[in-house]
Order: sequence, then C-alpha cells, then structure tokens
Amino acid sequence: MFSDVKKEVRCLRTVRMFCLIFSLVCITALTGLLWQSYSQMCFARRVADEVLRFHVIANSDSAEDQALKLAVRDALISWMACYGDSFTDAAQATSFVEEHRDELLSLANSVIRAEGYDYQVQANVTHCDFPDKTYGSYTFPAGEYEALRVEIGQAQGQNWWCVLYPPLCFTEEGGASFCESSEEQLESLLTEEDFARLKDPDAAAAPRIRFYLFDWLFGR
Repeated sequence: MFSDVKKEVRCLRTVRMFCLIFSLVCITALTGLLWQSYSQMCFARRVADEVLRFHVIANSDSAEDQALKLAVRDALISWMACYGDSFTDAAQATSFVEEHRDELLSLANSVIRAEGYDYQVQANVTHCDFPDKTYGSYTFPAGEYEALRVEIGQAQGQNWWCVLYPPLCFTEEGGASFCESSEEQLESLLTEEDFARLKDPDAAAAPRIRFYLFDWLFGR
C-alpha cells in the first residue's frame, strides 16, 4: 500500500516536472519569436530613418506602360544623381525633393509626352510600405519608409522600388547596383551592427535572440 503511494507520488512529480519543462520550452520559443519580430521592427525603423526610398508605379502591366515606367524612372534617377553628393542625410534629400517637386513633375511629364502618351503623373514624398528588397549584397527590411512616390496614369501596374538616398538606384537591366561612394555613405549612416545586418539579416539577428533569452531565463 505504502509502496503504491510512493509510486504515485513519483509519477506525479515526473508529470509536474515534464509540464514545467514543456512550459519553459514553449515560453522560450514564444519569447524568441516575439523578440525576433520586435528586433526586426526596430531594425527596419532605424534603417528607414536614414534613407529616402523611391517608388514608381506604372499605369498598367502592359509592356508599353512598363517600358514607360522605366523611362520615367531613368530620367528622374539621372536628374537626382546630379545632386546626390550635396546631401549629408535623408532629411536634406527629402527637403530637396519636396522643394523641387515641380521640376520632377515637369521632367516626368516631358518623358511621358515624348513617348507619345498623355497620362497624368503625380509625385509626392509620402510614407509607403515596402517589402523586403535586395539591392546587390544588401537586403533592406520590410517596413514603412519615407519615399518619393511617382504614380503614372491610373497607377495600376507593377511597382519599381529602390533607394534614392543614399543613391542606390543605378540601374542595370531593371535592377540596382552600388557604386563604392554610395556604399560608403550607407555605411556611415548606420551603426556597424545594422550595416552588417543589411548584408546578412539572419546571421545578425540570431545571436541577439539567444543572448536576451539566456538573460531572461537565468536572471543575468
């Protein structure tokens, strides 16, 4: 009788220990996921504060409208490239674009007319949601960025995205590439950790999650 009671007690303790370990594992996993999400959100916010993005939307997905989108894009990028070295931060670049909005609109309209279209075009500095985008070796995280948003006609076509400041919109067959000065400028705007994370987001995030979980679990 007494032996049976001891077995039941040991069994109950085992079950309790299992439940405790299982709960700790679940809490650890959930904490990791929450921290990773929070860390990524903060990272995106820090990057967004230091750059000005560029967003061009075509009238439609027809081949002609997509080609027109790229022609407008190229003209605006070339125009901005003439002034890129005069900016020291994203705020200056944003102010410049806002002050010269009429010139940008005039240039976009001239390209559209030269291509034989009569679409209206809008250009505004606004906040836009961007997906994860990779430019060369760098992946910019998804998030809300301040951007020069150019809408052609009905603006129902595919988008084109890049980074206007620092100037990372040097086009190569519809993509984007870096020049050395732009890469150095980007590095100077970000912390060493954030700049490295743009190159390798997964590798940079993992150690921070493990470190904070360890502190939380063991009270260090």
